[in-house]
Parts: sequence; structure tokens; C-alpha cells
Amino acid sequence: MKRLYALIASAVLLLIAIVLPPLPFTVKSYDFVFVLDITRSMNVQDYSDKHGGAISRLEKAKAAMLNAARSLPCGSKVGLGVFTERVPALLYSPIEVCSDYPVLEASIHALDWRMAWVADSNIAQALYNTRELMLNDVLAGSKLVFFTDGHEAPPINPRYAPDFSYLDTEDQKEDWKAGIIIGVGELGLSKIPKFDEDGVQIGFYTAEDVPHASRFGLPEDPSKVEGYIPRNGPWGTAKAVGTEHLSSLKQDYLMDLAQQNHMLYHHLENNRDMAKALQNTDFAYEATQPTQFNKIAAALALLLLLYCYQPFRPKWPARK
Repeated sequence: MKRLYALIASAVLLLIAIVLPPLPFTVKSYDFVFVLDITRSMNVQDYSDKHGGAISRLEKAKAAMLNAARSLPCGSKVGLGVFTERVPALLYSPIEVCSDYPVLEASIHALDWRMAWVADSNIAQALYNTRELMLNDVLAGSKLVFFTDGHEAPPINPRYAPDFSYLDTEDQKEDWKAGIIIGVGELGLSKIPKFDEDGVQIGFYTAEDVPHASRFGLPEDPSKVEGYIPRNGPWGTAKAVGTEHLSSLKQDYLMDLAQQNHMLYHHLENNRDMAKALQNTDFAYEATQPTQFNKIAAALALLLLLYCYQPFRPKWPARK
């Protein structure tokens, strides 16, 4: 009789597996827009892959993006964008991380520094413009994940830094977070690869190739400018020297930008820790996610059938 009951239960479970619709459950979800710095300093190879080979900041950031997307629960969404100089470009608005993962994977793999339309880099203004873009209705509720090494060419004149308070809204809560800045790169200086028009590396940038100080506008403190001439030489007569042909993660600068923008900061060292940083409670929200239990019912039915027909059980009793 036990096996007969098991067969009946198996048939019921199989019927449930066929006709049971997805059931709504409240789950924790996330909604992000990944925006990646594609300026030339992101070609610096100061990371290592799993085999010990050198990889660029750009490739490390792309791998971290994909790992983070895979780590998010189904129902979460991720959009994608890039920026160079001070201008962001949204490639697509957030899409679901499970059903649309092939799209995410293909598009992130395709990101390349040669997509840049301008060679300069102004991180602060790019962040301002990206946050302004996030105010669009299409991105309402999305959190910004801003990947950059913080390297600017040349460093911007602090006198003309953007005022991020203009992006604040009246209904903004005190503990609200706009997103997170991901600092990409190592803290030590490294050479910046130089490429020809075909994308072939032909060496590294030298001190003569790049400006080492901003010459835009007026200096913040003229008294500190050597050879200052108010009208004809506001930036002085001395030649600017520096290490702007080398690149490192500008962590203090990015942490300051994060604070001004109600954002968190995370230094990208490994993919696992970054994925964990994105699942911060500040970014989570509750959503109703259709959840399927059909496979569970089918698996239970299969177990009951195995119980009934497994070869080591005695045969069904013969009819009298």
C-alpha cells in the first residue's frame, strides 16, 4: 500500500509541476548603472590575473563588473555606460541580471579604450555629469557604480571644480546614497602604455608627452605661482614639471568626491569583495519576484518514483 500511495503522490506532484504558475515572493533586489572610465590611464597594467600575468585596470574592472552581476539575486537590474573627458554615455538602461545576462556579458566584454571620443580626463566633472544623467526618469531609483582610477590629464584647477550640492533635492534623506565609487588601480606609480592608431603598443608616455599642471583660468592662489604676472602670465614663467606621465590610483581624491556626492567608496582589489560591497543595505530594496517551484515538485515526484521502482525493493505482491 505504501508504494501505491507513493505513486498517487508522485502523480499529484507531477501535475503540480506542470500547472503551477510562478508565485510572487518579496525578495531583496538591486538596481545599478555601471559607468566605466575608458581613458588612457585605464590601460595601465597594475593588476594580475589568476595565472600571474599582468592585466590592465580596464580588464580588471570589466571582470569585476561581470562577477558582480552574477552575484546579484535574480530580479536585480544593471545598466551600462562609459565616460571619457567629462562626458558620460549611457549604452543602455538597467536590464534584468538573470534573463538578460548574455546581453550584459557580451556588452561588457566589448568595452574598449578605443571607444573614447576625447583623450582628456576630468573625473570630477564627469562624475557631476553622470549624476546629472542619473536624474533622468528612465534611471529613477538606480544607483551609480562609477569605475575610475581618478587620474586626470592634467589635474583640474580646484577653482573651477563643480559644486555637487546643485544635484541635491529637497526630498533627499540625510542617509541617502547615490551609489558607490570603485577605485581601480594600485597606489604606486606605473607607466601608461602608448598605442598607435591601430591599437599596437609602441612604448610608454614620457614627461614631455603630457601636461603636468592645469593652465585653464586663473590660479587658486597666485602668491604660490612662481613668476606670476597678473595679465600676461597668471600661471608664471616656470616650466611645469611632475609625474603626470605616470599613473596611480588617486584614492584620497576619489574618497573626497564620494563624500561630496553622498556615495560610498571601495578600492577594487578582488572581485569577491567588490561584489559584496555592491550588496550593501544602502542599495537594496524589496521587490516582488515571481518564483517558480515547479522543479521542486518534479524532483519530489522523481524521488517517489525511485522509491517505488528501485531495483533492490521486493517485487509488487502478486494478486491472490
